[in-house]
Amino acid sequence: MNGSNITPNIIRFIGLVAVQVLLLNQMTNTVGEYFNVLLYPLFILFLPLHLPTPYLVLLGFAIGISVDASIATWGVHASAGAFSGFMRSIAFWPFAPKGGFSAKDPIFAPAHVGWQTFLQGTALFMAFHILWFFTFSYFAPVFGWDILKKTVASWGFTMIFVPLYVAMFNPKK
Repeated sequence: MNGSNITPNIIRFIGLVAVQVLLLNQMTNTVGEYFNVLLYPLFILFLPLHLPTPYLVLLGFAIGISVDASIATWGVHASAGAFSGFMRSIAFWPFAPKGGFSAKDPIFAPAHVGWQTFLQGTALFMAFHILWFFTFSYFAPVFGWDILKKTVASWGFTMIFVPLYVAMFNPKK
C-alpha cells in the first residue's frame, strides 16, 4: 500500500469494526441467531489487488481480532479474517481478466471491475469467509446441518448489505 491508499483503508478498518460491533452484532442478538450480517470482511476485499497474500492474512487477522476483542469471541473472527485474507486471490481468480488484474484496477470494486463481476467475486469471497466462520464457531461435524443453515442465511443477509455499503461509500481506492 502506498501513501495514497493507506488513509482510506485505516478509515475503512475503523468504520467496519465499529459497524460490526455496535450495530450488526446487536441486530443479531435482537433479531435472532440466523440474522447474522458480517460486513467487516469488506476491509479485506477492498485492499489493493496486488497486495501479497501474507499481508492480506495479517490484515485479515487484525480486523478479526479487533472484532473479537470488542465482543469477547476470542479467535473466531480472527481465524475467519486470516482465512479470508488467504482465500481472497482464489475467490477473485475466476473473475480476473486474461493476464490478471492490471495496475488500473487498484481494488476489487464496481468502479474498476463492473457490478456483475464485483457481486460474483464478492459472493464467492463471502461464502468462503462465512462458511469458515461458522465451521470454526461450532468446530464439530455433528453440527453440520446447523453450520450449513447459518452459513446460507448469513450469506444471504450479508449479500443484501454489501451493495448497500458499496452504494453508500463508493470505494475506489
